[in-house]
Amino acid sequence: MNTAIVLLGSNVDANENIDAAKERLSEYFEIDLCSSRIGSEPVGENYVTPFLNEAVKLYSDETSEETIAIFKQIEIDMGRTPESKLTGLVPIDIDLIFWNDNLMRNDYNRFSFVKRCVDEIK
Repeated sequence: MNTAIVLLGSNVDANENIDAAKERLSEYFEIDLCSSRIGSEPVGENYVTPFLNEAVKLYSDETSEETIAIFKQIEIDMGRTPESKLTGLVPIDIDLIFWNDNLMRNDYNRFSFVKRCVDEIK
């Protein structure tokens, strides 16, 4: 069994979309812990609406690549498109931060809100 810590983020109906993403994730994985939800200011010229973020610790029988593919499918199913980055409207973003204690994304060290969420459940 693999342990993953993921960060969920949304700036469109954020509370509802994060809840829906967690529900979808629970169809594939066992969710163990969830952090508090933390707001963050948008970063980048296309993003103008603040984000809400939450870290989730889950268990996966899949490989990291298969797990990420499931995340991407959930994002698409929830309305995430390639244009989301251009419009600055992100219904849901699901990023794998840690896989079996291995850091998978530098966002953990780059953004304080990622570190705050993840450290609550790590």
